[in-house]
Amino acid sequence: MLKSLELIFRRLVLQSLRKKNRLRLSQAPIAALPDNPKILLLRQDKIGDVIITTSTLRLLRQHFPDARIDIVLGVKNVAASSAVLPYVNTIWVYTKKTLGTIRLLNAIRVQNYDVIVDCLDNPSTTSRLIIRLTNSKYSVGLEDTPSGFYTNSVAVPYKALTHVVERTAKLLTAFGINPKPSELDLEYTTPPLYQNTAETSLGPKTKIRLGINISAGWEKYWGRENFINLVQQINSEEIEIVGFANEEFQHELIAIAAATKVVTAPLVSNFDEFAAMISSSDVILTPDTSVVHLAAAWKIPSVVLYAGIVEHLMLWTPYHSPHRVCTTYEKQLSVIHPEEVLEALNELIVEIKSKA
Repeated sequence: MLKSLELIFRRLVLQSLRKKNRLRLSQAPIAALPDNPKILLLRQDKIGDVIITTSTLRLLRQHFPDARIDIVLGVKNVAASSAVLPYVNTIWVYTKKTLGTIRLLNAIRVQNYDVIVDCLDNPSTTSRLIIRLTNSKYSVGLEDTPSGFYTNSVAVPYKALTHVVERTAKLLTAFGINPKPSELDLEYTTPPLYQNTAETSLGPKTKIRLGINISAGWEKYWGRENFINLVQQINSEEIEIVGFANEEFQHELIAIAAATKVVTAPLVSNFDEFAAMISSSDVILTPDTSVVHLAAAWKIPSVVLYAGIVEHLMLWTPYHSPHRVCTTYEKQLSVIHPEEVLEALNELIVEIKSKA
């Protein structure tokens, strides 16, 4: 019943938005901002999307050191709020509930933001609600074909061939900021408490530490037998292997560890603690998930498994960080052979040794 009411509410709001006159579109930088503007960013999607936005936020803060810069996160990515804390004043949380949405809109409206920046590739229902119902003078977003939804639409040439980090940073051009790729390194800082906890939980490193993250949803699971096959071929004399999994995949990790020499990382209650343990790795193996961008933030060499998106592969690979990719056009990662993954890992390990 509640879900039905929420859907009805959304339909009514969208109908009212469609009736509004379209705003005049501009692709030029915003011309009349105060010296210290109030800026709100919308990033209510996934954890990885928060991490890839850190360089954009950093440059925005450098350009407006005394501005009020806030961000809207969602229930799925607020766990990674440490990524944005150095650069924002307030974090708003979108909960998807009707009453929560109404409260959020009311709270944002009274802030009188000068600019709202939609960091999503395509405006969601939530973005439309916030932009149209909160009295912001300017709105900024990415569009292949200007629709008139944003007051300042940012065109991304060859969007399908532009890395997601650079694509997000293009939003800064609306403020007269033209970032260079060399300025877009990602970052993620975990609280010292969790770094200390990670060191205690995993112990000191005596060999090259390979961190294997097995969890990213069942559609991205490489498969128990593949992990076992791979680990059994790795030289344990020079490499120690730590396995990571969320609660849903703990039974899989335990089964893999029982058949191999994998050490299971303890299950933790928050993303920062998980991130701190991941950061202890010298090299990482992971499917396409937020761990890819954590590795990029710390410049940890990584092997990433991708399925079904090979033609757009370069858009989501670890940015400015050493990596190899193992891919398949199939929808299931399980068809990628362990020997292919082993070869990619060995290449990175040779590079690590050469720099030691």
